[in-house]
Amino acid sequence: MKKLFTLIIAFLLASPVMAGEIRRLGEDYRSKAMGNTGIVTATSATALFYNPATLSNIFTWWIDTPMMELTYSDDSKDLYDTAKSGGFNLETQQDQFDFMDTYIGKNPYIKFTTGTNAVVNISARGLSIAGNYTYEAVLDIKVRNPSMPEISTFMRLDHVRQYGISIPIGIGQWVLGATYKTIERNELDFTYGMADALEGSDFPTLASDGASGIGSGYDLGFLYRQNSASRLMFGGVYRKGIELGDATPIPEEYALGIGMVQQFGIFRWIGALDFRDLSYKGASDGDKSINRRTHWGSELGIFPLSKSRSWISIRNGFSQGNYSTGAEISFWRVFVIGGTRYIEETGEYAGQNPSNRTVLYFSFGF
Repeated sequence: MKKLFTLIIAFLLASPVMAGEIRRLGEDYRSKAMGNTGIVTATSATALFYNPATLSNIFTWWIDTPMMELTYSDDSKDLYDTAKSGGFNLETQQDQFDFMDTYIGKNPYIKFTTGTNAVVNISARGLSIAGNYTYEAVLDIKVRNPSMPEISTFMRLDHVRQYGISIPIGIGQWVLGATYKTIERNELDFTYGMADALEGSDFPTLASDGASGIGSGYDLGFLYRQNSASRLMFGGVYRKGIELGDATPIPEEYALGIGMVQQFGIFRWIGALDFRDLSYKGASDGDKSINRRTHWGSELGIFPLSKSRSWISIRNGFSQGNYSTGAEISFWRVFVIGGTRYIEETGEYAGQNPSNRTVLYFSFGF
Protein backbone atom coordinates (compact mmCIF):
# COMPACT_ATOMS: atom_id res chain seq x y z
CA MET A 1 0.00 0.00 0.00
CA LYS A 2 2.86 2.38 0.81
CA LYS A 3 4.42 1.61 -2.59
CA LEU A 4 1.13 2.41 -4.34
CA PHE A 5 0.84 5.77 -2.59
CA THR A 6 4.48 6.55 -3.44
CA LEU A 7 3.77 5.56 -7.04
CA ILE A 8 0.84 7.98 -7.33
CA ILE A 9 2.74 10.88 -5.78
CA ALA A 10 5.80 10.16 -7.92
CA PHE A 11 3.68 10.31 -11.06
CA LEU A 12 2.02 13.54 -9.92
CA LEU A 13 5.36 15.22 -9.31
CA ALA A 14 7.51 13.72 -12.04
CA SER A 15 5.21 13.37 -15.10
CA PRO A 16 2.26 13.94 -16.54
CA VAL A 17 -11.50 16.93 -15.45
CA MET A 18 -13.00 14.24 -17.00
CA ALA A 19 -15.98 16.41 -17.88
CA GLY A 20 -19.09 15.68 -15.93
CA GLU A 21 -17.70 13.68 -13.00
CA ILE A 22 -18.66 15.00 -9.58
CA ARG A 23 -15.41 14.96 -7.60
CA ARG A 24 -16.29 15.15 -3.92
CA LEU A 25 -13.78 14.83 -1.13
CA GLY A 26 -13.95 11.98 1.36
CA GLU A 27 -16.37 9.64 -0.40
CA ASP A 28 -15.78 6.39 1.45
CA TYR A 29 -16.13 2.74 0.48
CA ARG A 30 -19.24 2.14 2.60
CA SER A 31 -21.24 4.98 1.08
CA LYS A 32 -20.03 4.13 -2.43
CA ALA A 33 -21.29 0.55 -1.99
CA MET A 34 -24.66 1.94 -0.85
CA GLY A 35 -25.11 4.05 -3.96
CA ASN A 36 -23.05 6.95 -2.53
CA THR A 37 -25.62 7.64 0.18
CA GLY A 38 -24.85 8.93 3.68
CA ILE A 39 -26.83 12.12 4.24
CA VAL A 40 -28.76 10.40 7.06
CA THR A 41 -27.10 6.95 7.32
CA ALA A 42 -23.36 7.65 7.74
CA THR A 43 -22.00 5.79 10.81
CA SER A 44 -18.32 6.72 11.05
CA ALA A 45 -16.06 9.76 11.31
CA THR A 46 -16.40 10.16 7.53
CA ALA A 47 -19.89 11.44 8.36
CA LEU A 48 -18.27 14.88 8.32
CA PHE A 49 -17.98 14.53 4.52
CA TYR A 50 -21.72 13.82 4.26
CA ASN A 51 -23.68 15.43 7.10
CA PRO A 52 -22.22 16.33 10.51
CA ALA A 53 -25.60 15.74 12.19
CA THR A 54 -25.22 12.00 11.47
CA LEU A 55 -22.45 11.83 14.08
CA SER A 56 -25.43 11.27 16.38
CA ASN A 57 -25.79 7.82 14.77
CA ILE A 58 -22.57 6.78 16.49
CA PHE A 59 -22.91 5.53 20.06
CA THR A 60 -19.28 4.72 20.79
CA TRP A 61 -15.81 6.09 20.08
CA TRP A 62 -12.80 5.04 18.08
CA ILE A 63 -9.70 6.32 16.31
CA ASP A 64 -8.60 4.95 12.93
CA THR A 65 -4.86 5.42 12.59
CA PRO A 66 -3.96 4.84 9.95
CA MET A 67 -6.82 4.36 7.53
CA MET A 68 -6.01 3.55 3.91
CA GLU A 69 -8.41 3.52 0.99
CA LEU A 70 -7.43 2.70 -2.59
CA THR A 71 -9.79 3.25 -5.52
CA TYR A 72 -8.85 2.16 -9.04
CA SER A 73 -10.53 1.64 -12.40
CA ASP A 74 -10.36 -1.56 -14.40
CA ASP A 75 -7.88 0.07 -16.82
CA SER A 76 -5.44 1.02 -14.07
CA LYS A 77 -3.78 -2.41 -13.97
CA ASP A 78 -1.92 -1.51 -17.18
CA LEU A 79 -0.89 1.79 -15.58
CA TYR A 80 0.46 -0.04 -12.54
CA ASP A 81 2.40 -2.51 -14.72
CA THR A 82 3.88 0.37 -16.71
CA ALA A 83 4.97 2.19 -13.56
CA LYS A 84 6.42 -0.97 -12.05
CA SER A 85 8.61 -1.44 -15.11
CA GLY A 86 9.80 2.16 -15.02
CA GLY A 87 7.60 3.26 -17.92
CA PHE A 88 6.65 6.70 -16.61
CA ASN A 89 9.55 8.42 -18.26
CA LEU A 90 7.72 10.71 -20.70
CA GLU A 91 10.57 13.10 -21.33
CA THR A 92 11.30 12.01 -24.91
CA GLN A 93 9.06 12.17 -27.94
CA GLN A 94 9.24 8.41 -28.44
CA ASP A 95 8.22 7.75 -24.82
CA GLN A 96 5.18 9.95 -25.33
CA PHE A 97 4.20 8.19 -28.57
CA ASP A 98 4.58 4.79 -26.91
CA PHE A 99 2.41 5.85 -23.98
CA MET A 100 -0.33 7.08 -26.33
CA ASP A 101 -0.21 3.86 -28.32
CA THR A 102 -0.44 1.69 -25.19
CA TYR A 103 -3.35 3.50 -23.55
CA ILE A 104 -5.43 4.63 -26.52
CA GLY A 105 -9.12 4.28 -25.62
CA LYS A 106 -8.38 3.54 -21.95
CA ASN A 107 -9.16 5.49 -18.78
CA PRO A 108 -6.79 4.59 -15.91
CA TYR A 109 -7.99 6.08 -12.62
CA ILE A 110 -6.34 5.82 -9.19
CA LYS A 111 -7.28 7.52 -5.93
CA PHE A 112 -5.51 6.94 -2.64
CA THR A 113 -6.67 8.33 0.70
CA THR A 114 -4.86 7.98 4.00
CA GLY A 115 -4.88 9.67 7.38
CA THR A 116 -6.53 9.59 10.77
CA ASN A 117 -10.23 9.69 11.67
CA ALA A 118 -11.55 10.11 15.21
CA VAL A 119 -15.03 10.20 16.73
CA VAL A 120 -16.19 10.41 20.35
CA ASN A 121 -19.79 9.99 21.51
CA ILE A 122 -20.47 12.05 24.63
CA SER A 123 -24.13 11.32 25.32
CA ALA A 124 -26.69 8.72 24.20
CA ARG A 125 -28.96 11.50 22.92
CA GLY A 126 -26.50 12.18 20.12
CA LEU A 127 -23.87 14.64 21.30
CA SER A 128 -20.69 13.63 19.44
CA ILE A 129 -17.50 15.24 18.17
CA ALA A 130 -15.23 14.07 15.35
CA GLY A 131 -12.27 15.04 13.20
CA ASN A 132 -10.47 14.04 10.00
CA TYR A 133 -6.84 14.59 9.10
CA THR A 134 -6.46 13.10 5.65
CA TYR A 135 -4.56 13.24 2.36
CA GLU A 136 -6.26 12.36 -0.90
CA ALA A 137 -4.36 11.87 -4.18
CA VAL A 138 -6.18 11.43 -7.51
CA LEU A 139 -4.78 10.51 -10.92
CA ASP A 140 -7.21 10.30 -13.86
CA ILE A 141 -5.93 9.73 -17.41
CA LYS A 142 -7.75 9.29 -20.69
CA VAL A 143 -6.01 8.73 -24.04
CA ARG A 144 -8.36 9.45 -26.94
CA ASN A 145 -8.60 10.21 -30.68
CA PRO A 146 -6.88 7.22 -32.38
CA SER A 147 -6.06 9.25 -35.53
CA MET A 148 -4.39 12.03 -33.54
CA PRO A 149 -3.85 10.75 -29.97
CA GLU A 150 -3.94 13.09 -27.00
CA ILE A 151 -3.42 12.47 -23.29
CA SER A 152 -6.09 14.13 -21.16
CA THR A 153 -4.88 14.14 -17.56
CA PHE A 154 -6.33 15.28 -14.26
CA MET A 155 -4.29 15.10 -11.07
CA ARG A 156 -4.99 16.43 -7.62
CA LEU A 157 -3.51 16.27 -4.13
CA ASP A 158 -5.70 17.48 -1.23
CA HIS A 159 -4.88 17.85 2.45
CA VAL A 160 -8.05 18.00 4.53
CA ARG A 161 -8.38 19.05 8.16
CA GLN A 162 -11.91 19.19 9.50
CA TYR A 163 -13.71 19.09 12.82
CA GLY A 164 -17.38 18.67 13.56
CA ILE A 165 -20.06 18.26 16.20
CA SER A 166 -23.61 16.93 16.43
CA ILE A 167 -25.91 18.58 18.99
CA PRO A 168 -29.20 16.93 20.03
CA ILE A 169 -32.27 19.06 20.64
CA GLY A 170 -34.44 18.02 23.60
CA ILE A 171 -34.57 14.23 23.86
CA GLY A 172 -32.52 13.83 20.69
CA GLN A 173 -35.12 13.34 17.96
CA TRP A 174 -33.85 16.49 16.27
CA VAL A 175 -30.11 16.89 15.83
CA LEU A 176 -28.11 19.80 14.45
CA GLY A 177 -24.57 19.43 13.14
CA ALA A 178 -21.72 21.66 12.01
CA THR A 179 -18.34 21.09 10.38
CA TYR A 180 -15.42 23.47 9.96
CA LYS A 181 -12.81 22.50 7.40
CA THR A 182 -9.54 23.68 5.90
CA ILE A 183 -8.37 22.31 2.55
CA GLU A 184 -5.00 22.67 0.83
CA ARG A 185 -5.18 21.75 -2.86
CA ASN A 186 -2.63 21.20 -5.63
CA GLU A 187 -3.93 20.14 -9.03
CA LEU A 188 -3.27 20.04 -12.75
CA ASP A 189 -5.74 19.47 -15.59
CA PHE A 190 -4.29 19.37 -19.11
CA THR A 191 -4.37 17.78 -22.55
CA TYR A 192 -1.11 16.87 -24.30
CA GLY A 193 -1.56 15.81 -27.91
CA MET A 194 0.41 14.44 -30.84
CA ALA A 195 0.97 17.99 -32.11
CA ASP A 196 2.56 18.98 -28.78
CA ALA A 197 4.86 15.97 -28.93
CA LEU A 198 5.90 16.71 -32.54
CA GLU A 199 6.68 20.30 -31.58
CA GLY A 200 8.77 19.13 -28.64
CA SER A 201 6.64 20.93 -26.07
CA ASP A 202 7.50 20.19 -22.45
CA PHE A 203 5.23 17.64 -20.79
CA PRO A 204 3.28 19.40 -17.99
CA THR A 205 4.07 18.55 -14.36
CA LEU A 206 2.27 19.33 -11.14
CA ALA A 207 5.38 20.97 -9.69
CA SER A 208 5.91 23.44 -12.56
CA ASP A 209 2.45 23.87 -14.10
CA GLY A 210 -0.02 23.02 -11.34
CA ALA A 211 -2.48 25.32 -9.60
CA SER A 212 -2.68 25.54 -5.83
CA GLY A 213 -4.71 27.14 -3.09
CA ILE A 214 -5.93 26.92 0.47
CA GLY A 215 -9.32 27.78 1.86
CA SER A 216 -11.75 27.17 4.70
CA GLY A 217 -15.48 26.65 4.93
CA TYR A 218 -18.27 24.98 6.83
CA ASP A 219 -21.17 22.55 6.53
CA LEU A 220 -24.49 22.81 8.40
CA GLY A 221 -26.75 19.78 8.72
CA PHE A 222 -29.83 18.49 10.48
CA LEU A 223 -31.31 15.08 11.24
CA TYR A 224 -34.71 13.96 12.50
CA ARG A 225 -35.06 10.45 13.97
CA GLN A 226 -38.63 9.22 14.32
CA ASN A 227 -39.41 7.56 17.65
CA SER A 228 -41.43 4.66 16.25
CA ALA A 229 -41.09 1.04 15.12
CA SER A 230 -40.20 2.21 11.61
CA ARG A 231 -37.13 4.09 12.91
CA LEU A 232 -37.46 6.48 10.00
CA MET A 233 -34.91 9.29 9.62
CA PHE A 234 -34.69 12.29 7.35
CA GLY A 235 -32.16 15.09 7.13
CA GLY A 236 -30.25 17.51 4.98
CA VAL A 237 -27.02 19.44 4.69
CA TYR A 238 -25.79 22.74 3.30
CA ARG A 239 -22.15 22.99 2.22
CA LYS A 240 -20.72 26.44 1.76
CA GLY A 241 -18.60 26.85 -1.34
CA ILE A 242 -14.86 27.23 -0.74
CA GLU A 243 -12.47 29.24 -2.92
CA LEU A 244 -9.04 27.62 -3.26
CA GLY A 245 -6.85 30.22 -4.91
CA ASP A 246 -5.89 29.18 -8.45
CA ALA A 247 -7.17 25.63 -7.92
CA THR A 248 -10.72 24.42 -8.59
CA PRO A 249 -13.07 25.70 -5.88
CA ILE A 250 -15.39 23.42 -3.93
CA PRO A 251 -18.93 24.24 -5.05
CA GLU A 252 -21.83 25.08 -2.81
CA GLU A 253 -24.19 22.15 -2.33
CA TYR A 254 -27.59 21.28 -0.89
CA ALA A 255 -28.52 17.65 -0.23
CA LEU A 256 -31.44 15.78 1.34
CA GLY A 257 -31.81 12.22 2.52
CA ILE A 258 -34.19 9.72 4.06
CA GLY A 259 -33.33 6.44 5.76
CA MET A 260 -34.58 3.59 7.88
CA VAL A 261 -33.01 1.09 10.31
CA GLN A 262 -34.60 -2.26 11.21
CA GLN A 263 -33.36 -4.92 13.65
CA PHE A 264 -34.20 -8.63 13.19
CA GLY A 265 -32.32 -10.71 15.77
CA ILE A 266 -28.76 -11.07 14.54
CA PHE A 267 -29.55 -8.98 11.45
CA ARG A 268 -29.72 -5.22 10.99
CA TRP A 269 -31.03 -3.67 7.78
CA ILE A 270 -30.41 -0.05 6.75
CA GLY A 271 -32.08 1.60 3.77
CA ALA A 272 -31.17 5.02 2.36
CA LEU A 273 -32.32 7.41 -0.35
CA ASP A 274 -30.36 10.61 -1.05
CA PHE A 275 -30.83 13.53 -3.41
CA ARG A 276 -27.50 15.31 -3.85
CA ASP A 277 -26.16 18.24 -5.87
CA LEU A 278 -29.53 19.99 -5.60
CA SER A 279 -27.75 23.28 -6.20
CA TYR A 280 -26.74 21.97 -9.68
CA LYS A 281 -23.14 23.13 -9.22
CA GLY A 282 -21.29 19.86 -8.75
CA ALA A 283 -21.23 18.56 -12.33
CA SER A 284 -21.95 19.65 -15.87
CA ASP A 285 -24.70 22.20 -16.42
CA GLY A 286 -25.96 20.05 -19.27
CA ASP A 287 -27.80 17.42 -17.23
CA LYS A 288 -30.40 18.80 -14.83
CA SER A 289 -32.21 15.47 -14.46
CA ILE A 290 -33.15 14.07 -11.05
CA ASN A 291 -31.62 10.74 -12.15
CA ARG A 292 -28.17 12.39 -12.12
CA ARG A 293 -28.75 13.35 -8.48
CA THR A 294 -30.54 10.30 -7.09
CA HIS A 295 -28.72 7.78 -4.88
CA TRP A 296 -30.17 4.85 -2.99
CA GLY A 297 -28.85 1.76 -1.28
CA SER A 298 -29.03 -0.65 1.61
CA GLU A 299 -26.83 -2.47 4.11
CA LEU A 300 -27.41 -5.84 5.77
CA GLY A 301 -25.43 -6.17 8.99
CA ILE A 302 -24.87 -9.62 10.48
CA PHE A 303 -23.99 -10.04 14.18
CA PRO A 304 -24.16 -6.38 15.33
CA LEU A 305 -21.18 -5.23 17.40
CA SER A 306 -22.81 -1.94 18.43
CA LYS A 307 -25.68 0.29 17.36
CA SER A 308 -23.67 1.44 14.37
CA ARG A 309 -21.38 -1.45 13.36
CA SER A 310 -21.71 -5.17 12.60
CA TRP A 311 -19.27 -8.05 12.40
CA ILE A 312 -20.17 -8.60 8.72
CA SER A 313 -21.84 -6.06 6.43
CA ILE A 314 -23.18 -6.63 2.90
CA ARG A 315 -24.14 -3.59 0.82
CA ASN A 316 -25.64 -2.64 -2.52
CA GLY A 317 -27.10 0.41 -4.20
CA PHE A 318 -27.66 2.57 -7.27
CA SER A 319 -25.99 5.89 -8.04
CA GLN A 320 -27.05 7.88 -11.12
CA GLY A 321 -28.57 4.66 -12.47
CA ASN A 322 -25.42 2.59 -11.93
CA TYR A 323 -25.26 -0.45 -9.65
CA SER A 324 -22.81 -0.80 -6.74
CA THR A 325 -22.04 -3.54 -4.22
CA GLY A 326 -19.64 -4.15 -1.36
CA ALA A 327 -18.84 -5.99 1.85
CA GLU A 328 -16.95 -5.44 5.10
CA ILE A 329 -15.56 -7.46 7.99
CA SER A 330 -15.03 -5.55 11.23
CA PHE A 331 -12.93 -6.81 14.13
CA TRP A 332 -14.43 -4.19 16.40
CA ARG A 333 -12.15 -1.14 16.52
CA VAL A 334 -8.92 -3.03 16.01
CA PHE A 335 -9.09 -3.89 12.32
CA VAL A 336 -11.60 -3.21 9.55
CA ILE A 337 -11.31 -4.48 5.97
CA GLY A 338 -13.79 -3.69 3.21
CA GLY A 339 -14.25 -3.68 -0.54
CA THR A 340 -16.61 -2.09 -3.05
CA ARG A 341 -17.37 -2.35 -6.76
CA TYR A 342 -19.17 0.61 -8.27
CA ILE A 343 -19.61 2.55 -11.50
CA GLU A 344 -18.82 6.25 -11.67
CA GLU A 345 -20.41 8.43 -14.33
CA THR A 346 -17.66 10.46 -16.04
CA GLY A 347 -19.68 11.77 -18.95
CA GLU A 348 -21.97 14.70 -19.52
CA TYR A 349 -25.14 12.73 -18.82
CA ALA A 350 -26.07 9.78 -16.62
CA GLY A 351 -25.24 6.54 -18.46
CA GLN A 352 -23.09 8.23 -21.10
CA ASN A 353 -19.56 7.25 -20.06
CA PRO A 354 -19.47 4.91 -17.03
CA SER A 355 -16.17 3.95 -15.38
CA ASN A 356 -15.99 0.62 -13.53
CA ARG A 357 -14.03 1.00 -10.29
CA THR A 358 -12.95 -0.97 -7.22
CA VAL A 359 -12.34 0.30 -3.69
CA LEU A 360 -10.19 -1.48 -1.09
CA TYR A 361 -10.21 -0.25 2.50
CA PHE A 362 -8.08 -1.06 5.55
CA SER A 363 -7.98 0.62 8.94
CA PHE A 364 -6.35 -0.06 12.26
CA GLY A 365 -7.64 1.58 15.38
CA PHE A 366 -8.49 1.53 19.04
